[in-house]
Amino acid sequence: MKKSITVATGQNDNDHHAELWVLFIEGDASAFNILYSFYYQMLYNFGKRFLDSTEVEDCIHDTFLNILKYKNSAKNVSNVKAYLFKCLRNQIYKFKKTTLLEFDLIEGTIPYEEDDQDKELLLKQLKKIIKKLSPREREIIYLKYFQGFNNIEISELLDINYQTVRNILVNAIKKLRVLGEEFIELLFLLFSK
Repeated sequence: MKKSITVATGQNDNDHHAELWVLFIEGDASAFNILYSFYYQMLYNFGKRFLDSTEVEDCIHDTFLNILKYKNSAKNVSNVKAYLFKCLRNQIYKFKKTTLLEFDLIEGTIPYEEDDQDKELLLKQLKKIIKKLSPREREIIYLKYFQGFNNIEISELLDINYQTVRNILVNAIKKLRVLGEEFIELLFLLFSK
């Protein structure tokens, strides 16, 4: 009996995606397609911090091809999002042939819902402030507040100690507060997510 597959949104995404992952491992191509479709844009946005459009697309495709090729060695994935981001990051390392990646904020990094010019101006200012952080601080801020990863997931994704993630995050937030005193409301909204 074939299980019904639906796209879920909301707080139980991780559980639903873990179920889809199991179905994919068991050979269900539609589960793989759902995961690919759901995560493609997030992975693309992340990859654009390091590479140009064509290179990011190539790395994403290579990432998913590797996942298909080695799916039997990836049976125990509990957090699909973190796993996919880590796989893409590793693919980018291979592509750039380096272990040091320069993380950069680009247009579209800071989402906003209204087409309000004041809000857009504030968001551009916030982006300028975030650009003053180190590449590692920017990357961790992006993963934490724009992609919704928790500190444990970030430490696994970046292959660094959990405490290191916490320390970098605390220092980055302190810097942002000093650099962006006049934008304290916007910073509060960012960090209260």
